[in-house]
Amino acid sequence: MEKSRGKTASQSDVVESLDSQRLVQDALDLVNVNSPTGREGEAAELYATKLRALGMKVVMQEVEERRYNVLATLRGDDSGAATLMFNGHLDTSFAADEDLEILHSISPVYRPGPPWGRVEGDWLYGMGAFNMKSALAAYAAAVRTIQDSGEQKLPGDIVIAGVVGEIEKTQVDHYNGPQYRGYGHGTAYLVSHGGTADVAILGEPTGLRLMCAHSGSCWFKIGLRGALVHTGHAGSTKNAILQMNRILTALEKWIPDYQARFSYMGSIPTVNVGSIEGGWPWRASRTPGFCNLYLDVRFPPRHHALDIRNEVRTVLGRLKAEEGISADLDLYVTDEWSEISEDEYVSHSVKKAHESIFQNSVETVYFSWSSDANILTRHGIPAVNYGPSGGPGKETRGTMYIPNLVSCAKVYTISAMDICSKSRAEIRKQTK
Repeated sequence: MEKSRGKTASQSDVVESLDSQRLVQDALDLVNVNSPTGREGEAAELYATKLRALGMKVVMQEVEERRYNVLATLRGDDSGAATLMFNGHLDTSFAADEDLEILHSISPVYRPGPPWGRVEGDWLYGMGAFNMKSALAAYAAAVRTIQDSGEQKLPGDIVIAGVVGEIEKTQVDHYNGPQYRGYGHGTAYLVSHGGTADVAILGEPTGLRLMCAHSGSCWFKIGLRGALVHTGHAGSTKNAILQMNRILTALEKWIPDYQARFSYMGSIPTVNVGSIEGGWPWRASRTPGFCNLYLDVRFPPRHHALDIRNEVRTVLGRLKAEEGISADLDLYVTDEWSEISEDEYVSHSVKKAHESIFQNSVETVYFSWSSDANILTRHGIPAVNYGPSGGPGKETRGTMYIPNLVSCAKVYTISAMDICSKSRAEIRKQTK
């Protein structure tokens, strides 16, 4: 197989042709489309148009009505060569037209109306600039740069997947509909409908650091039922909200012990009380007939979701024995962890590409947030996260440091040339 494209000199020449203005404009165009989870259709159509203009074959996978995965392929000329997937999500955590008070509690950069995005100096601002439309633009820039360099067609395929429903949210109770169908919804559809590769790179905002592993998460609903009694007769009634407070206290005592026992790579797993609902604010003259608590427990690689459920069950069991409080426990999200070896070829390739651009070693990190790498790895596609974000000390939602974005696109270009010039056998074999 032809290996000449793996040479460093050729790679250096290629990345010099990267069109940074086009890259920034593509990112800005995507940011200016409002695409919260459930409303990704317009962003998908725009992204598909950009990828078709690069000569890529584009398939629009309708995951559900007006929610499309964009699956684009640039064919190589050797069927035995490796295929690389760039995978990224089209949806944003919040809507660009959300209540401004909510948005400003996340980041001060959001605007009250369109255009949602803007460029000021070395910074790109707007919903999705950080997570992760800038990376989507960088994928396209890598393909364009290889083409603009005058290089002949690569041996292997480059696949770009812009997916719906990655954001960490889910349906539960009366919260139903496409706006709640996230947590890998699009990539799960992708990999079961022809979207595959030998290895994958995801451009989640890691700050140009390499993430070979991330945590899993379990979401629990802890429910209490209460008697519905008028305030005037409620003196001796056990109040479900007050009982839930005892559960909260027990969980607070458990968390440090759990974190100590489940630490990984020097990082402790985070636990978050995400929501509590109980009673009816318009009927405060009655004791609450119910109280539900929603808990997010992160857990490290190599543990099972049932291990985590047993942890929470033990806390509730102890409280029942000691105080007679009996709660229902439902596990309603099981998002798996992801972990691949730093010796996998995709890790090795990104490391080399980073070193080529920055002349120093890439930092390896582990985070408690999730990505679709967990779905890809479980379908036999070793996946890493490496993406742009803010400048040094400024990794803020809604912001993208353009020099980092440009450098990241160069890393993607070099890594794509490297991986797609290798045989599938080389890529599949762990580096020794």
